[in-house]
Amino acid sequence: MKLVSAQETPILSATTTVTPTPQPPTVTTGEASLAGDNSVILESIVNAHGLLTTAWFDYGTSSGSYNNKSSTQTVTGTTDTQVSINIGKLLEETIYYYRIAAQNSAGTSYGDEKYFGLIPSTPTVTPTPRCKAEEITASPYVLRLKKEESDEVTVTVTCSDGTPVVGETVTATVKAGKRRISVTPLSQDTDANGEAIFTITATQKTGNAKVKFKTDGGLKTRVTVKVKNK
Repeated sequence: MKLVSAQETPILSATTTVTPTPQPPTVTTGEASLAGDNSVILESIVNAHGLLTTAWFDYGTSSGSYNNKSSTQTVTGTTDTQVSINIGKLLEETIYYYRIAAQNSAGTSYGDEKYFGLIPSTPTVTPTPRCKAEEITASPYVLRLKKEESDEVTVTVTCSDGTPVVGETVTATVKAGKRRISVTPLSQDTDANGEAIFTITATQKTGNAKVKFKTDGGLKTRVTVKVKNK
């Protein structure tokens, strides 16, 4: 320590100002997220280190080879900043490789490579509403069988415009002559043609029988079965 007297002139030391060395940007490649049809949003982190910095994404369909460049985003400041850029007009079922890039007056930096792919979505199939069952018919209307003989009856359910009704349950009931015939199955859903097929088998007894066919919606039709000797 030195004591300065009134007769002495003090000596002032100069203050040294340290200028920081400019640094290239620091970058970290982020993730890709779907933005819409054939487009994604690429995100990354960039630190400009106080210099005006321009950031963009390099991308392409071959690893390590980037023949496409995105639009740019300006980054400033000294903290980590998120960069988000939309990439469009991409091809489905194609793998894309990408990296973040950023440049300032101190240099250019590149992030690690990452990749993404676009998988086409499965189209949603909207089922056609089923029309209301309005008509029911049976063919043949009169069935002739010999003893122990079998044959089929086709019941058709349609809408008012003739469109077949699919999945309509039709129930068969023997209303007369239960000892003369049997019906299988007792219940059947209509197919793509609006048809339900039943098998009627004659027993050993001859004579007439009647079978009623009815839908869940209340539509009815009848078939007359005539059983004769062999």
